Amino acid sequence: MNRTLLAPASYDEMFTEVKLKDGSGTHYGLGVQVSARDGHRVISHSGEVSGFVSQNSVFPDDKVAVTVLTNEDASSAAGALARKIAPLVLGGSAAASASDGTAAAERRALAIFTGLQEGKLDRSQLTAFCDAYFTEEAVGDFAGSLKPLGVPGSFKQMDEELRGGMTFRSFSVSFPDRQLRVTTYEEPDGKLEQYLVIPSGS
Repeated sequence: MNRTLLAPASYDEMFTEVKLKDGSGTHYGLGVQVSARDGHRVISHSGEVSGFVSQNSVFPDDKVAVTVLTNEDASSAAGALARKIAPLVLGGSAAASASDGTAAAERRALAIFTGLQEGKLDRSQLTAFCDAYFTEEAVGDFAGSLKPLGVPGSFKQMDEELRGGMTFRSFSVSFPDRQLRVTTYEEPDGKLEQYLVIPSGS
């Protein structure tokens, strides 16, 4: 945080986002995730061994760090807890911005879900790969299986983390007699690379 161990140039190189050949960003430096969250620069990384998962998020400009240690296997709890704790520690507008971001993501994912129930899809929100996945036959299949479920009782974001330069989100969708899970991968430009509807427990 205070850059006292290595030479300044080493920190600069480690915390600089690596770019792909086409110039797009990866949200990854040299061994660490690099991004901005609600206007705050954050350097982070997770860790996992058998029976143990951790998350370390450092906000160097704010002199704040959040470290979460969990004794679970293959769980996203450490990352989810760190994202919930960070706005509380940062205070001010960070907490409101985090809440606003979650609400916006929920509205967007729900709008796509209800559109699929009616056999409709706003393809301008999708990358070329995601658009190709949603063939007319696939959209019809979604409508056939989702429309009979009716209006979701709730649609809540449960998880959000960076994966492979994209933002991964998981949502819980509740109906009177069943639960579904929706997962999305969002590119840095805001387009969706993936939108999946998964039976609960899968």
